[in-house]
Amino acid sequence: MFITTQDEIISLMPTARWDRPEQLKGYLEEEERVALEPLLGTPLYEHLCLEYERLRKLYVDITAATIRPTGHAKTDPKVAHADVTERLERLQAGVLDIEYTGAEEGNTEVPAEDMAAIRLIRICQQIEFYKMLSHKAGLLTVSFNEGGGMNLVSGESYEPADEKRMERVVKDAYMSAGRATDSLLLYLESDAKDKKRFTERWQQADAFYLHKDLLFQTARILNEYLDIKGERMAYVSLVRDIRFCQNTYLKPRIGAGLLKAVIDFANKGLESSEQSENSDYTELLSLLRTALVFYVESRRTELAPVKDKLARRDSMTDAQQAMAAACDFIAENLEAFGKAAESSPIYRAQKAMEEQAELARKDACAAEERQRLASMEQNRKKLFTAFPATHRENPYYK
Repeated sequence: MFITTQDEIISLMPTARWDRPEQLKGYLEEEERVALEPLLGTPLYEHLCLEYERLRKLYVDITAATIRPTGHAKTDPKVAHADVTERLERLQAGVLDIEYTGAEEGNTEVPAEDMAAIRLIRICQQIEFYKMLSHKAGLLTVSFNEGGGMNLVSGESYEPADEKRMERVVKDAYMSAGRATDSLLLYLESDAKDKKRFTERWQQADAFYLHKDLLFQTARILNEYLDIKGERMAYVSLVRDIRFCQNTYLKPRIGAGLLKAVIDFANKGLESSEQSENSDYTELLSLLRTALVFYVESRRTELAPVKDKLARRDSMTDAQQAMAAACDFIAENLEAFGKAAESSPIYRAQKAMEEQAELARKDACAAEERQRLASMEQNRKKLFTAFPATHRENPYYK
């Protein structure tokens, strides 16, 4: 669990007063299990739990604006408050290329590895606390007593919040949890592109930002075709629909081999900053992504029933038109895709049409040849019957 002290709670909600944070243990553990662990993946989640315990022993407080090393440094007035606020802000902005000195005794610098873990744990604390608050605000306002049933929780010098304020708290907590979730995914994505401190463990999670088996590998690419406001969680929630539509609608139409070739081409462009010179693959990639996003749109369920039905119908129509355009482009440029297109139904259909055309041409040539021979035979007979009788009796002319 990432929240165990009152200071940690106050850093997340300054007006909170919980003398015994262990009372929230059950609620916090539930949010870690339901909301946080799926984002991190079990390997990274378990690693951060161990890191949390290690860092709490190494530093006095990992949630305050200052991180104070323990041991000798704790009693040294020169290093008792190593201000790292600026470094944390730079880390939050995705600047991970700063190297710090080692964690020697009395050193005012905090090692980069510790700073990265601290920043990640802080974001995790925001997610689990605000998620808990948005889900359990009602339960936190009442007490359940033997013989007394349910009672409203209040304290001296405090007045119970009215229903409107409670709704506002729940809404604000929900929004804060959403922003923290996007911050977590953005931070891990930035790390995966740079230092890769957490990538090996994180890539086993469903929320891993890079899906190299899809036409939309990242949230940024999907946002170019579908307005998801750049939100990573919106992309994560659509990954299953993207994979379903890709395998159900695109793969049977263009073939597994050609689809894989297009995805490999997209991944090469993702890894390289240079613009690809293969215009045929670039055009086909754009056409397939357009079709795929409309298929995904046709599966959306957040609209009202009437609007939802219309949206699904219109999106499916647009998807079919876009898919037809992609298939026509493939048929017109089969040679450009080489062997990758040979397993495609479009290639087989094109070859079947060419074979039928060749058979029809051969049949036409054969018919023409038969007609020519028949005409020659007919002319020979006419020529033979026109000879004098003496000639017709001559075996030479027969």
